[in-house]
Amino acid sequence: MSEESAQRPEPNPYLERRRRRLKTAGARRVEVSVPAADTGLVRAIAKALLEDGEDAQVLRSQLGSLVDTSPARTGKELLAFFRASPLVGAELEFERDRFADRPIELS
Repeated sequence: MSEESAQRPEPNPYLERRRRRLKTAGARRVEVSVPAADTGLVRAIAKALLEDGEDAQVLRSQLGSLVDTSPARTGKELLAFFRASPLVGAELEFERDRFADRPIELS
């Protein structure tokens, strides 16, 4: 890799000001992957939510009822789930069959 390609490009002052202003306003930058046909829709939804008007309230209530917006589960919740399992205390032994032949294609 050449020394030039390893360097970061010069920051765009307009973009830096915009991002700082949005962060101060309580906005958060999010990157998502959507089907190409939905790009305009997602941008329009994001714009309406950012403007925080009456349309944003309607969108939040409608979309909130369609999708689960609860935070992702944490490791502590997963551990609690396993500790509450009916299999706790059961004497289980798992052994992997290390001698089973299986076809492997090397191409």
